[in-house]
Amino acid sequence: MRVEITCANRVGILHEIMQIFGEYRINVTSGELGGDSGDKVYLLAPGMLTTQYQAIEKSLYRVPGVQRVRRISLLPLERRYFELDTLLQHVTDPVLSVDHAGRVIAANVAAARAFGVSLDRVPGLQLQRFLPLMQVAELLRDFAVPRFGLPVVVRGQNFRVDWSPIALDNTGDVDSLAGAVLRMQPAEKSEFAAGLPRPVALWDFDLRRETCLQLQDLSELNSPLLVCGEAGTGKTTFACAVHYLSPAAARADCHRIVPQNGKMEIPKHLRSTGTLILEDLHQLDGEAQLTIARRLRGLPPSIRLVATCSEPRSLVPALAQHFSALSLVLPPLRNMRPALPRFAETLLRQEFPDQEAPVLALEVLELIRRHDWPQNFNGLRDYLAAALGSCKRRGASTIDIEDLPDLTVSASLPWREWGRGLSYKEMMEQLERSLLSELLVGRSSTRELAKELGISHTAVANKLRKYGLSAHKK
Repeated sequence: MRVEITCANRVGILHEIMQIFGEYRINVTSGELGGDSGDKVYLLAPGMLTTQYQAIEKSLYRVPGVQRVRRISLLPLERRYFELDTLLQHVTDPVLSVDHAGRVIAANVAAARAFGVSLDRVPGLQLQRFLPLMQVAELLRDFAVPRFGLPVVVRGQNFRVDWSPIALDNTGDVDSLAGAVLRMQPAEKSEFAAGLPRPVALWDFDLRRETCLQLQDLSELNSPLLVCGEAGTGKTTFACAVHYLSPAAARADCHRIVPQNGKMEIPKHLRSTGTLILEDLHQLDGEAQLTIARRLRGLPPSIRLVATCSEPRSLVPALAQHFSALSLVLPPLRNMRPALPRFAETLLRQEFPDQEAPVLALEVLELIRRHDWPQNFNGLRDYLAAALGSCKRRGASTIDIEDLPDLTVSASLPWREWGRGLSYKEMMEQLERSLLSELLVGRSSTRELAKELGISHTAVANKLRKYGLSAHKK
């Protein structure tokens, strides 16, 4: 039996209500507080008889503040659940929810049919079993991408997947993500012939976290977007993510064009909507860039333009002006040393999506953290692939130092020109002074600097005094 009690909001009234049920030895299995005006108490007592309810009703009215007591058919949460469940069962597209580990929590009949299992067997199944290329763990952890129009194939049938994150709060922190709701829309096979880029989850570790959040905001806008960064920082990945983060991805195409022999040809016949990605514009000479700039002026405004280049200065003014509204700069790996071990482990998991990836020894992680990785993710990926091959030949489950290729460490500073006329000691003192000068910027305490460098506060103070540098002390 379900009971609704309308009462005043005063301290202790709920305790007095529950005490009455305890005196009549009635077991209350669940309850809710709320109602439209916040003055309702809802209780579920499955074993309560009608005669018991009549006696309890009289006792409840004697509690100061109780205004109304009545029987109801469903608790509000039960009603919402049954209404939502009924709506979902009548939705023809597969709809399901998953937790942060990728396990299916609930699904409708259409999802069960798409997966080829009975409805009662769907809860608890791993989504990765049906979508092995979807990178579920990264998708749920990395809810910056992809969100709309994700192309997948389930048991030979083509779908476009839209998903919405379920967050515990509105902080935007990935740790608040409890799971996601996915909707799979059937798609014709011909829709996949447009050259859709492979959807890849963005790794939002360290400085890339802020870049991912910026991308999430910029993808909803219509102005052309320029993605800049060094080779291997993921410019193409972020450019393609613009398409999958845009709601238009569920109904529009994405065209990618790369330079060939120093030229870039934009198709004359494009759909009036969609995303057009122009990659590596810095590889084109000035004349070719001017030709692209003229061609872009004639494109429909409903086409979202995204371009990648090493830096804006590599573009001629006419083309740079076209992409002057929105830009995104990707950080190189050497600027994210604290996250380098995490990037390496994530790369290994990507290489082994269906099995347990080898473990990286602590010495290997430390070596990876110290290297500059001038080719960024491209270099790190190839380095790990070579180490992985050696590890597999040994039949080991841990990548050790002996599996690593030799790293050729070369500094980018022009040592010969810069150090002319200086002794080794003078060069090292110049470097130390420059390093301390840069580290002091924005700091109000030399103790904070000493803690970061792992040396004593006295040692830092002596060095600052030696080089004539100063900082505010706390």
